[in-house]
Amino acid sequence: MPLASLAALGSIPVMMRLLLGCLVAATVAAEPAGQPFSVARLQAISQDIASLRVPFTQEKRLALFDEPVLSSGVIEISRPLAAVRWEYRGKSVLVLKGGRLRRWGAEGREETIGGDDPGGRAVQGQMQALLTGDWSALDDLFTVTPDAQGGAALTMAPKSPDLGKYIARIELVFRADLSAPQSLIVISADGDETLFFFGEPERNADIAAARFAGP
Repeated sequence: MPLASLAALGSIPVMMRLLLGCLVAATVAAEPAGQPFSVARLQAISQDIASLRVPFTQEKRLALFDEPVLSSGVIEISRPLAAVRWEYRGKSVLVLKGGRLRRWGAEGREETIGGDDPGGRAVQGQMQALLTGDWSALDDLFTVTPDAQGGAALTMAPKSPDLGKYIARIELVFRADLSAPQSLIVISADGDETLFFFGEPERNADIAAARFAGP
């Protein structure tokens, strides 16, 4: 899964660590106003969360289409089961479990992901980071800048020229009380935009093992 095919999985190889890390960190009670958001805080906050379920809607604004392309789904994380499920309803399901990455298409058939695929290896490495709560790779991938006006927002610019060929910047906005993320916008180098809008996160949710066994 090279970088050129990121859109096919909702930019998961690059976004898994960023998006899931921010979701985990943001499901705690609101903290005092004025305390800066940082990767170090994100790592510390996520340690006590065993499982998480977050619904989302995705809107792709592409130059090739007159209307936005809409999708919805849910992200489920279970540290006890060492598993993550990223589901686009009616389209695809991506599951990371026990260090193995699997993907099912819209009709429920499993699709092959090659073991030598650099994108697949990247996702598996990010899964391990999810389970340990170590999101320090955010600083490796992006220059993270808090909102200059003091708002609950972060802007992230890619450090790598290779990543910069595909992503111009990422904008993450939290709810006013910092209790959860509100939206995430990925702006590609060619101006296309992918927007995620998040519903209410369910912290320490009871997620059945079967959710990580198939579509």
